[in-house]
Amino acid sequence: MLKQLLGSNAIHSSSSADVDRAVSLLSEFNNAVFIVEDRQQAGNSLIAETVNKFCRNTSGQIVNEGFQLDAREFINASSSQLEIRFEEMLGVLENKRKKILLVITSLEEFVKNERLEKLLQKIIKKSSFSILGITTIDGFRQLEKNPEFAACLQFILSEKSPKIHKRSESVLIIGATSLFGSAVYELFSREYKLVRGTGFSKADLLGFDKLDVTSEKEIKEYFAVQPAFDTIIYITGEADADVAEKERDRAKALNIDAVNVIARYAKSNKFVYISSEYVFDGSSWPYGSYSEARPINYYGRTKLDGEGATLKNFPDALVLRLGALYGYNGPSDKKTSVSKIIASFDKNEVIKVDNVQIKHPILLEDAAKTLLKLLDYGARGIYQVNGPEGLNKEEMAKQIMDVYSKITGRIFSSSIVGIEQAAVAAKPLNTHMVNVDTPRPFKEGVRFMLLKQKTLNKKDNNGN
Repeated sequence: MLKQLLGSNAIHSSSSADVDRAVSLLSEFNNAVFIVEDRQQAGNSLIAETVNKFCRNTSGQIVNEGFQLDAREFINASSSQLEIRFEEMLGVLENKRKKILLVITSLEEFVKNERLEKLLQKIIKKSSFSILGITTIDGFRQLEKNPEFAACLQFILSEKSPKIHKRSESVLIIGATSLFGSAVYELFSREYKLVRGTGFSKADLLGFDKLDVTSEKEIKEYFAVQPAFDTIIYITGEADADVAEKERDRAKALNIDAVNVIARYAKSNKFVYISSEYVFDGSSWPYGSYSEARPINYYGRTKLDGEGATLKNFPDALVLRLGALYGYNGPSDKKTSVSKIIASFDKNEVIKVDNVQIKHPILLEDAAKTLLKLLDYGARGIYQVNGPEGLNKEEMAKQIMDVYSKITGRIFSSSIVGIEQAAVAAKPLNTHMVNVDTPRPFKEGVRFMLLKQKTLNKKDNNGN
């Protein structure tokens, strides 16, 4: 049942972005799980490359032992002694002198047996050895039904076969001037032949089509003259929970009503709705996409109702729930918690931030890339992506300070003060969601953001 991998005559394989991510996750979290379309061809190749890279040092010497277990074969063969045989196998591996990498194919089979699932979860948390798993989108859905187990796993939504040419489908991004919309437009413009974007207050300034999604007349006129897009991505909306609480009619019009109106006039094969972690109450994390959504503020209710309108009106719809976004597109960006903290560092001001609510921040570029891959897979229904770490704003500020100091060379001499901040809208304590695609850790994301900001500001100052 247990097959040893990586013989002494194995050849070091060439790397890829997915393999590099897997090795990084194995090193940091002690596990990584590939989600693949083709378990045989793509899966076997990813496993072979990852095992070779993770189990060898830079000189090519074998430093870790790799073993492979097919979960389906093991379960079918072990029958009534399933748990005993699995514990025996784990005991044998734990007694090995070298660090062990256990590759588990058909990983989703473990959720069919509660005892096996708990044993594997214990191994992952104990970090006795590293786990490299492989599953499919359908397998991920099965794993996600037990959020407590799935949240321990670091999933990699593997890229499909590299595309030599741009994708031929047409894409409309409604809300391309928003923080996330700008990142999606930047990525999709490189990946698709035809991408259009709309905005409202900043549309003319940024060169996008102007569209007021609260006006049925404008929506009707816009789609009357536009071609039928293959995909419409709806990113426009009120994303500030406190503003939504105070301006309920506007929040409802943007987050719910506009979806129903677009459905009357837009002829698309695919509709994507960008939703939020705030559909959950934050009392019983982690949350899978199947978990009960019980928002505790008006913003969360509008996003949940917007999801419902999307799934009702568009049979092939994709809903993507996002954690707290951060990143940099340009000076006209809407301010996030991260950008506000960085601005305080620039001014060397005392920083007073919340030390209660747990966020799972995700870089704009990572969220946009996950969306692109989900569309490549033809995904439908609800998926989720948020940062791999749970941090309150005080913890975020301390990590940002460390990265900020290394990049800028400046010493922050003021203090960071953690307080429980008052807010207009009730905020869920912890909305940790099961990731379909694990993004980079917070410090890495902040480093990327600061370097991008530095590069773009330098170009602006040089008049480019």
